[in-house]
Amino acid sequence: MSRRRVLGLAALVVATVVVGVSLRTHGAAPEPASPDSSGTVSFDHTIHAGEYGMPCLSCHVYAAQSSSAGLPSARKCMGCHKFAAKDKPAVQALAALFEKGEAPRWQRVTRLPDFIYFSHRMHVRSKIDCAQCHGDVKAMHTVRMVVNMNMGFCIDCHSEHNATVDCVACHK
Repeated sequence: MSRRRVLGLAALVVATVVVGVSLRTHGAAPEPASPDSSGTVSFDHTIHAGEYGMPCLSCHVYAAQSSSAGLPSARKCMGCHKFAAKDKPAVQALAALFEKGEAPRWQRVTRLPDFIYFSHRMHVRSKIDCAQCHGDVKAMHTVRMVVNMNMGFCIDCHSEHNATVDCVACHK
């Protein structure tokens, strides 16, 4: 192999390591929710998950079977709210959306970069507690990011749980 080729390969290896360390250390900053995605109905996790102890999978019904956790439909919410807390303004706003056949727009909290593949299903099946990534949601009036879900955070967790750290498991 020529000296030029060896130097080129060495430079490529060094660049790859630098990018990997940078992503592990700094990661992709979470994107703030865009103004047009703000929720039309307020939602307080301290009531549903906290006071009533509703498990995450009660509302995020796709988490056990899909890459996406899913968000509840107005129909799902109205299953209880046709009886409970009907006098509350937020429930009345939800009922109005339901009557018009419109879906509530929930504020996005977490967004991973497009080159990342993440499966809620795999994490639910592995019995990873939702709070490990999302924090103590049952104590949050407004859900917010509590950890920087960067590559370092994920690799540390994967290592701790003896999960794969193979690049293709998460990178598309």
